[in-house]
Amino acid sequence: MKSADIVVVGSGSLAAGVAGGLSQAPKLSLRVVVIGRSLEKAAQLARMANARSAIFQTPVQFAAMEIAEFRAAAFGRALRSLKPKVIFQTASLQSPWEAAGGGNGWTKLVAEAGFGITLPLQMALTAEVSEAAGDSEAAIVNACYPDCVNVALERTGLRVTCGIGNAGIVEAFCSSHAAVKRAEVSVVGHHGHLRGWLLGKAGVTEPRVWVKRREVKSAKLSPHLKAISEDLNQVTAGTATAVILALFTGNTLRMSVPGVPGLPGGYPFLVNRGKFQLHLPEGIRREEAIAHNQSGERMDGLQLGMEVRFAERARQALAGAGFPYADGYAWKEWKKARGAMVELRDGLRRKT
Repeated sequence: MKSADIVVVGSGSLAAGVAGGLSQAPKLSLRVVVIGRSLEKAAQLARMANARSAIFQTPVQFAAMEIAEFRAAAFGRALRSLKPKVIFQTASLQSPWEAAGGGNGWTKLVAEAGFGITLPLQMALTAEVSEAAGDSEAAIVNACYPDCVNVALERTGLRVTCGIGNAGIVEAFCSSHAAVKRAEVSVVGHHGHLRGWLLGKAGVTEPRVWVKRREVKSAKLSPHLKAISEDLNQVTAGTATAVILALFTGNTLRMSVPGVPGLPGGYPFLVNRGKFQLHLPEGIRREEAIAHNQSGERMDGLQLGMEVRFAERARQALAGAGFPYADGYAWKEWKKARGAMVELRDGLRRKT
């Protein structure tokens, strides 16, 4: 495939879920290229998606491309050749599902300190994609911890369009609740609010939810999942597919979306012709919504301002583990912090 409408970076379960969703896009002659570090894995994903397109009799075509090392230079060559309109970035140096494979010193540290400590690991590959696409007009949709990563990318001068999941996941579960009956739902929420809400555990702060523009107690709409696993990507992929298609077609979409530049966490937006218009319900001001999502940021162990700071429990845990940037770091130092965190992670993974 010499050109592509949509490029999917990564070949994991979320990439597969989105490819499955795109394969059902009616009346759209989409060309989708899946870029993976393993050609075999990316090609298998593309073959599966092409089979789905055949089942649903849609004109969507998938192909695979290998980039052995995910670096900006290699991405740049691929993107200049393919000229996509939308780039969906799913690849990360840190899987959010690692703990499901068994506990070790690293997963214990993340559980103690908060997922936010992995920020430089989550940023790394999205930064490479963003740098590679810097001279293009392609929309960049980031799936890797967008509530915080997209804030960080903006602070370091890199471009991203939006994220997916998190606030959109809350909206999806609320819309499917029997008491809501798919009425209009709006969510102001952060990744830090998500886990407790999904499990039905009462927390200090939770996502704020409006149904038909009236605020409701979000805890009443929790799906009360027994556990949170990679299966959640089935819902995340749905939110991603909707956003990607809206950005490709220019059609209108109302959805709660995380990671829109300049804003921490997720908010209800009206997306039209690729532009995001904040669509807050009456009764909550922009400043109040931002402050609420910053509470989720702190729950994740982060405080993102003029520099990266860690909440106290995260700072203490990182200091105890010997992380040299436990007191925080300037934005210009994020790559050094990433290198130190890779070293810390790899060492702790060898400890149970």
